[in-house]
Amino acid sequence: MKMKFLKNIGYILLIFTGIGVQLQAQTDVKLSNFIYAPLVYNPAYAGSSNGYSANAFYTSQWVGFDGAPETLIITGHDKIEFFNLGVGFDIMSDNIGATKENRVVGNVAYHIRLDKNWSLSTGIKFGVNNYAIDYSLFSIEDQVEFNANGNLSKLSPIFGTGFFLHTENFFAGVSVPNFLITNFIEDFSQTISSTTPNYFITTGYKIELKSEVYIQPTVMVRITKGAPYSALVSFNLNWKDKFYASANYEHNVTAGAFVGLRITDQIMAGYAYDTSINSFAQYNGGIHSFMISYRAKERFRRDSCGCFTY
Repeated sequence: MKMKFLKNIGYILLIFTGIGVQLQAQTDVKLSNFIYAPLVYNPAYAGSSNGYSANAFYTSQWVGFDGAPETLIITGHDKIEFFNLGVGFDIMSDNIGATKENRVVGNVAYHIRLDKNWSLSTGIKFGVNNYAIDYSLFSIEDQVEFNANGNLSKLSPIFGTGFFLHTENFFAGVSVPNFLITNFIEDFSQTISSTTPNYFITTGYKIELKSEVYIQPTVMVRITKGAPYSALVSFNLNWKDKFYASANYEHNVTAGAFVGLRITDQIMAGYAYDTSINSFAQYNGGIHSFMISYRAKERFRRDSCGCFTY
């Protein structure tokens, strides 16, 4: 009986996470291994590595919980040297219970060399987001009272911006991936959910322990109206550009680790596991993330940016 009650509570939490009535429920996805996906959060990162690269991520959260979040992300970027422009894209598909969110976003960044060590870039994001709810996946006792008819599906624009400052060993960024507010309204003029801007601050410093061996402490802070701020801290190891590892921690939320291996000079694959460190930990099997990265062998310069990770 107790387990059934707890499971029902879990369903309620999922519903309010995905479609919460009159809540600012939607938010930008936060990856514990965010350092391997900087373009998702900051468009100004596009072109920072002076060579084209692409990455794919799959994340399954709260394993063992019905309707738990699943996220697929694909990103890629390159630099057009003649115009000092970086261009890139990020595509995301996010499923939470009865809700689905799909977005396609373009990124453009302009790079300025401040001096021989410091570089600054500014960028914009622009794209489209589709948010959908399938009411057939709910067990609703009174359909009329709930006003749930068919499915909800709505397209909305995305527009964001960011700044990115870096040297060979240091980086800092400030960004808002989408500052447009969209209300998702169903057929009976009730607000199901609404977007709210997320403000991200990221920074990190690369320390060379010995030749070709680096450790990089990084921090990502997220500030959202109506929610407590969060800070994710990670320590990342790059061993001779062949083996990668990291440990991350977010106070009273999650702790986890990542390991990655360079299979060829152009391809790297990795796996991350995170566990809840609050009372919810006993009801889920943690978070599993897989990634694969491709980079251009002939153009990639590792020393161009302190944000280098793949």
